[in-house]
Amino acid sequence: MHPITEKTVQTIRMLAAETIQKANSGHPGLPLGAAPMAYALFHDLMKYDPEHPEWPDRDRFVLSAGHGSSLLYVMLHLYGFGVTTEDLKNFRQLGSRTPGHPEVGCLPGVETTTGPLGAGFSNAVGMALAERRVRTLFGPAVCDHRTWVLASDGDLMEGISQEAASFAGNQKLDRLIVLYDSNRISIEGSTDVTFTEDTAGRFTALGWAVAQTEGESPAVIKVAVDELIQAGAGKPKLLICHTKIGRGAGKKEGSHECHGAPLGREIIDQMRVAYAYGEAFSVATEVAEHIQAARPGRTRAYQEWSARLRELGAAEPAKLAQYKLLGERGGPEPAYPTWTPGASESTRKASGRILQTIAKADLRLVGGSADLAPSNNTWIDVDVAMSDARPEGRNIHFGIREHGMGGIVNGMALHGQVAPYGATFLVFSDYMRGAVRLSALMKIPVIWIFTHDSIHVGEDGPTHQPVEHADALRLIPGLSVIRPADGNECVAAYRHARMNPGPTAILLTRQNVPQLAGSTREPGHLTGYVIAPAPDAQVQLYASGSEVHVALEAAKLCAERGVAVEVVSVPMLSLTEPGALPSLARVSPARRKIALEAGTCRLFAGFGVPERIGLSTFGESAPEGDVVTHFELNPDQVAKRILSTM
Repeated sequence: MHPITEKTVQTIRMLAAETIQKANSGHPGLPLGAAPMAYALFHDLMKYDPEHPEWPDRDRFVLSAGHGSSLLYVMLHLYGFGVTTEDLKNFRQLGSRTPGHPEVGCLPGVETTTGPLGAGFSNAVGMALAERRVRTLFGPAVCDHRTWVLASDGDLMEGISQEAASFAGNQKLDRLIVLYDSNRISIEGSTDVTFTEDTAGRFTALGWAVAQTEGESPAVIKVAVDELIQAGAGKPKLLICHTKIGRGAGKKEGSHECHGAPLGREIIDQMRVAYAYGEAFSVATEVAEHIQAARPGRTRAYQEWSARLRELGAAEPAKLAQYKLLGERGGPEPAYPTWTPGASESTRKASGRILQTIAKADLRLVGGSADLAPSNNTWIDVDVAMSDARPEGRNIHFGIREHGMGGIVNGMALHGQVAPYGATFLVFSDYMRGAVRLSALMKIPVIWIFTHDSIHVGEDGPTHQPVEHADALRLIPGLSVIRPADGNECVAAYRHARMNPGPTAILLTRQNVPQLAGSTREPGHLTGYVIAPAPDAQVQLYASGSEVHVALEAAKLCAERGVAVEVVSVPMLSLTEPGALPSLARVSPARRKIALEAGTCRLFAGFGVPERIGLSTFGESAPEGDVVTHFELNPDQVAKRILSTM
């Protein structure tokens, strides 16, 4: 190893170790072992300009092994992203820009929120997918970057990475490059206790180009990457780098003891002597100059891209305008469909019709289903399936990989320049809850489409009938959960989703529901509006989705018995949704407030609606009508329950 390269790698190790020691918390093993990999990436392999960290054509770097966050923060500090020494000293402290695991929005250069293992890997697949689509549409002159991943043993153990890797191999995402830090240590000790598979063979079988190398020399790593890129054309790439966890950490080197705890002052002092390293958090002049010497090339890459963009504008101004539209929020307003009151249609079909109109108006819309597009009604009719042969396609076959789909959709949104959605049955949101939660944590504008939203699924039974799922999703902070009652409320849901800076989950019926008179198309009404007023109401009946028309019919039956019932439609209910409580509170007061929903229906209590008509058990396997009657959720039964307690 060249002396200046060795000294820079040693500086990376010391800064990471000092950062963790100062916080008295963190994971030093990976940063010490993977420091040569990080150097090779940031110094030699990646295309970026720290002065323009949001440059659309930058290479993306994903630290999938998010527990090694101190390594990323140190690299951003050394390579000019504005991460200060104070930021390193405030690692894992309240309100700092350097949290325990990387979080989008805290620092420039952090491309995704990682920590749940495998999540970053799947995000990177989505980033590579988005890059390929934009490059196909506009050419390599304006879009020609790679997606790089640093993954750990733990990342490759998680099922989500297998789902995403299988998808990437099928799609032949050849600009996706994963560097696997194979140190063979996890929290419980050697990975031999649980992880003895042939990883190279597995990825080869999935359609990846695979190579192996030692992970101590940045020059060797760079050569291995270059050779893999040449030899692996048309395939995603995995470079297995054999490393030693906690490299240089004395008696803790190679041990699980340095995975998730500070090294201790004694070991750090030993490292300081061995590396002839100066004061804590210092960077030697020659190291700083070495790093700075590579800066002009990065600035030049950005400048050359900017020049090509200007040339495109001069030659094809309409195409440049179209390219710039990719970065805008919302996009053109489509001509949404309309419905005649009384007509009957499932909200999944209404949603499908709306998606078609959005797709015609907005080139950015792209997405698909976990092998359920015909049931989810999510196929874009005006376009084709995305594949290696048709990379411009907007319909994505995710396969039966709900969690992988969630991570990939998140990655597409993080890349930008696309407006992604992912779909499955609501009951299977359990399989992808981790990805949905991360979309909310990252505040990224993805659309989750969940159909077959209640016990109305019928004969498929309790394994396929979501009961607690609507309430469970509503508990995720920052996730807009919308359960529309008809086509008009579906329009309001999509209008909200397209302008929402964060994620939106739209819950849709399998069964037909009537189109309602007076239903809203306005996003501002989604948190609750009176759909059927009743002067001097004795009861206010709150409902969402397919239960709104049940509430309306029950209200008529109650009125015939002299009891005035006012119906309030609440498409979007969330304990964390700003404005939801005022929307319900401003409804005129009544003696009783009752919630109606074909699910657990418990969260209404948080908004001052103490009574509920819903479920406290799993569903039943029977024809839809029999199931609804069994749980006393048809209009006659709801009316009787209200009247019996008056």
